[in-house]
Amino acid sequence: MIFLDTSYINSLIIKNDPYRQYAKNIQPLLEKEAKITNITVLIEVLNSISPYNFFGDVVELKDYLLNLHDFDFLTDEDYEEAFELFNHYNRSINFSDCTILVSMQKHGIGRIASFDADFDKIRGFERIH
Repeated sequence: MIFLDTSYINSLIIKNDPYRQYAKNIQPLLEKEAKITNITVLIEVLNSISPYNFFGDVVELKDYLLNLHDFDFLTDEDYEEAFELFNHYNRSINFSDCTILVSMQKHGIGRIASFDADFDKIRGFERIH
């Protein structure tokens, strides 16, 4: 199973994203793999699209993300753990990424499709980019 980060999803759906070709190159490698994301990614993706950079159907995009193999809705405890990670890393990793780390840990996932180099700061995770 692999976690799909905002930067990976955005690079597939936003027409002028600088990582678009990289994402298209790794997309076939991930096709047969179970995928997971979380509410943070859904929010970030929906907030990053506009009528000028995304010409798809927003409802289809939302449904795709919600219907991945797993979709993690964060609990109060998850947010508390994310805050602890945020402090542990001395805020060098943003809080949104900390919620992603919590989701990955909760589901035993060690790989993330992402163009965010901050994930390289965490031991035990492999970033596919």
